[in-house]
Amino acid sequence: MTCEDDQTISTNLRGNTLRVYWHMLSKNEPVGVREVQRELGMSSPSVASHHLSRLVDMGLVTKRPDNTYELQRVVKVGILRDFIAYRGVLLPRYVFVAVFFTVYTITFIALALMVPVGLFDRVAAIAVGAVGASFAWYESVRLWKLKFT
Repeated sequence: MTCEDDQTISTNLRGNTLRVYWHMLSKNEPVGVREVQRELGMSSPSVASHHLSRLVDMGLVTKRPDNTYELQRVVKVGILRDFIAYRGVLLPRYVFVAVFFTVYTITFIALALMVPVGLFDRVAAIAVGAVGASFAWYESVRLWKLKFT
């Protein structure tokens, strides 16, 4: 894929077309027009069909003989760059960092209660964990809210 293709897809993959593409990425199986319309709350099947046709025109989706649509290509443009597919779910990339720092902080607090640790060490370790976890959770929530704007 060329840089020009990326730019074109990034420009056109917005709004409801992005929502339909996101839905297809999440399902990871062929979808029908009425299914997309119902699951995304679109006003009519023709609206869903229009957005699926746009995805076909971009070369991201193919129409199958049974009138369902299947992902042909996964692209990481725009907001999609900040998400990672994990077990069929698209997660903000910072979720993994947030989980790491949260587990680190909870584990350190639990260990600090059992083993005597100096006050400075305790405060420093908890502060690093809390700041890291706070930043990563903030970024994860921010990206999640931005995904369709």
